[in-house]
This record gives sequence, C-alpha cells and structure tokens, in this order.
Amino acid sequence: IYSVTLAEVLGLKPTLIQGLIKGAFLHDVGKIGISDQILLKPGKLSEPEIEAMKRHVSHGLDIVKRSEWLKDATDVVAFHHEKFSGSGYPHGYTGSAIPVNARIFAIADVFDALTSARPYKEPMSFEKAMEILNQGRGSHFDPSHLDSFNTVAQSLYDSFARCSDKALHTKMESIISTYFSRG
Repeated sequence: IYSVTLAEVLGLKPTLIQGLIKGAFLHDVGKIGISDQILLKPGKLSEPEIEAMKRHVSHGLDIVKRSEWLKDATDVVAFHHEKFSGSGYPHGYTGSAIPVNARIFAIADVFDALTSARPYKEPMSFEKAMEILNQGRGSHFDPSHLDSFNTVAQSLYDSFARCSDKALHTKMESIISTYFSRG
C-alpha cells in the first residue's frame, strides 16, 4: 500500500506499478533458501551469517526469473537492499542505477518495518520513523522519492499503520483490481 501510493504520487505508469506490486509481495521470497538457524536467531548475526543472509537476494531472483509473469518483480527482488549512496548490496549500485521500483520499495519497506509491531519490538512512533527515514536521505534513500513520500506519509500512517487485517485486505483487493483488472 505504501509503495503503490508513492509510485502513484511519482506518476509511474501502471505497468511499472504492476511490477512493484509483485516485487513488494515477493521481495524476501529468497529467504526460503536461508537456514532457520540464521533466520530465527534471536541475537545479532555473525559476519558469516550476515553474508549467508544476503544470499536471499540471489535465491529470490532465481525464483522469480523462472516465471514469465513474475519477471517484472525482478527490480524489487534483486535491488531492494541497494542504497542510494552505493553502500547497499548485492552490487553497490548508486542513484538512478538502482531501478525506480527498488528505490520506491526501499522507502516503503523501511517505513513499514519501523512502524509495525514485531515479535521482537514495539512499533515506532510516526515521528521517530520519519526522523530515521529523513536521516537516510541521499544515503539510503533517493532524496526526491523521499520528499514525495514525506507528502503522503502521515495520511498513510493514519490510515493503515494500525488498521485491522480486514481493512488492509480490502485495500489490497482494491489495488489489485485497479492494476490487474482484465476489464
């Protein structure tokens, strides 16, 4: 929901948004190839474990490339850990060398992670989450995309951060109908 809204604000074409939606659903699919000892480890990962975890990107790419219908998810699956400054992985791409859908999804993914409850953490406040996102302006995140996200973040947070699963499901059905309708 967050990434599609940002893509709409940026004026992306519906075909690009379709790939963004698929990629958002599948961005971490490659984690099925990562050992549960690493995925479920309660503490900090060792350097070899971090390197093993990073391989979820290549595993995910192997999965989505097997389906013609999912190939447009590749940009998000393969590049969602790249950072605008080039300090991300797996390739260390910088700026616009990172596909637009990956740059959009990076913002939405971090915002969602910060503002959502997890078994190991409480949700962060909107203000603190936005402070962290904005600290990553130009290093982690595309500055112009982050500026656009700043214009819609509060309304997205108010509408979806703490809504019911049923309301989220209804919103997702609406998005899917909009971008994948055969009519």
